[in-house]
Amino acid sequence: MSRRSRAVRRRHENDAEAVRIAKEVTSRALKRLDVLEWVMLLGAATLSAVAGALVGVLAAHVLGFSFRVTWVVASLLIFGVPGWFAMRRAKREDAAFRERILKQSGRSDG
Repeated sequence: MSRRSRAVRRRHENDAEAVRIAKEVTSRALKRLDVLEWVMLLGAATLSAVAGALVGVLAAHVLGFSFRVTWVVASLLIFGVPGWFAMRRAKREDAAFRERILKQSGRSDG
């Protein structure tokens, strides 16, 4: 086997190892981001429940509803309305990203 073929094989092995390491690092980063996303979602739900309770305490007597009903409705509104806007924006950004990719590649899969 010539020197050149050994060098090419070594380079290929190094490239394959670099790809494997990059995949591991990417996988770890995605798992961490997934956990962070769930922690943030749980924090937002907790804050909306606390804020809903505060609204329930303050508005139950004024509106004439029970504390529990006011708390649930306020919590759902505090958590749901911003969440709906965020989901809508994410879908719009995703569609724009896909459109940009399709324009760059010059082909369509659908």
